[in-house]
Amino acid sequence: MARWPMRVPEGVWHRDDVVEALESRDISRLLVLIRRYAGYSQTDLSVVTGIAQGRISEYMRGVRQPTLDTIERIATGVRMPPDCRCRLGLAPARSCG
Repeated sequence: MARWPMRVPEGVWHRDDVVEALESRDISRLLVLIRRYAGYSQTDLSVVTGIAQGRISEYMRGVRQPTLDTIERIATGVRMPPDCRCRLGLAPARSCG
């Protein structure tokens, strides 16, 4: 179970496999990696994103592709850093610089 408020450890965002998932916009892989490295459950991800747990499961299994709005909700929910948002193709809270 995650500690609240949910924070993915900073080092996770700069792991090669996470960067690759971000740059390829592979949300399924990204969610799996966040679970693996940060220890969050699908329920934790559901709570912080406001997305149903069953839908999180579908995204993780690649059964369903998230919309851009949903990707934004995931990024916001897991408090994705601005540079990682840029890698994912999202607008950051501040410049990608």
